[in-house]
Amino acid sequence: MATRIAIIGGFLGAGKTTIINKIAKSLTDKGSNVAIIMNDQGEALVDTRYTKAMGMETAEVLRGCFCCKFPELMISARSLVGRNAPDIILAEPVGSCTDLLATVVAPLKVLYPKEFTVAPLIILVDAERVMGKGFDPEKIGDYLRKHQIMEAEYVILSKVDKITAEELEEIRYVVSEINPGAETITYSAITGRGLDKVISVILSDKVSDKSPVDIDYDVYAKAEAELGWYNGTYHFHAKERLDSYDMAKRIMQGVATEFDAEDIAHAKVMIQSPMSAMKMSIVLSNMTVDAVMGSRYAEGDVVLTVNARIVAPPDVLKDVMRTTVQRSLMQMNVAMEGFNDDCFSPSRPNPTHRMRAEILPKE
Repeated sequence: MATRIAIIGGFLGAGKTTIINKIAKSLTDKGSNVAIIMNDQGEALVDTRYTKAMGMETAEVLRGCFCCKFPELMISARSLVGRNAPDIILAEPVGSCTDLLATVVAPLKVLYPKEFTVAPLIILVDAERVMGKGFDPEKIGDYLRKHQIMEAEYVILSKVDKITAEELEEIRYVVSEINPGAETITYSAITGRGLDKVISVILSDKVSDKSPVDIDYDVYAKAEAELGWYNGTYHFHAKERLDSYDMAKRIMQGVATEFDAEDIAHAKVMIQSPMSAMKMSIVLSNMTVDAVMGSRYAEGDVVLTVNARIVAPPDVLKDVMRTTVQRSLMQMNVAMEGFNDDCFSPSRPNPTHRMRAEILPKE
């Protein structure tokens, strides 16, 4: 029997990892066997540590988006099938990735029809961000966000708790103008509103059948290159109980102080010790605690993982992130034992497989 793959995309900070873990837990509780594939331009992912800490079977595709690493995506998917025989694989592409219909969905359908069925493409959209920022035609980053909506088969409006009912209707109208054919689902990570509807799409017999949407790769490349991508892993030993919440908050506040809110696409930190784990993130100026497992206090050997996607030159971003983390450690009287990090701007997207609409098989 073919394994079901559900691709859940959307821009950085829209809440993809949170909803994917909620979907996975709900399906697992109901008896389904679920696996997750995470994706990033770099290494040392907060999200992978998070999903593993939640007890989910997780694989990674690193150093490039799914479209540019399609063979690696298939290796990960087949490996999960071979090891655990999941009923469903939830795949989260890089937040700055688009053109998924042509570069991921189409190759899956054409090359692996007996092994995998592909659910309709789901794209998360941060309703609060749309309400506050809209889509500025002069900003190349908004070209990318609009294209993500244009190719969606289902648009999930996240963070609807933070807007009014009138604003929600306005956003629905904006989305329908961009993509009249997409079905819109409102979703709240706080109340769970809309989660069952998303799950019903994944469990349905529906398959992705939308043709790829034209895209200008020159603009796409410029939009990705706007962002600096920082990934860092820091190690230290907590001799006494360390307040993970306090430390993560200091780091996130340091990021918010150093950069304009509108330039912070997403920054997140995960603090893990043998008996605890805590994840915190910031998008624009909004700071949230995404998960606390065990105690809020860390003891013993601690791993601190930091990811930041911010409009800034990589050398500037790296210096700021290193300084912010190390200052936070010093303020809490913690001696760092070692770290490794990396910072860069994504290179031009270069898909390994890109299939035009006219060569796709008819359903």
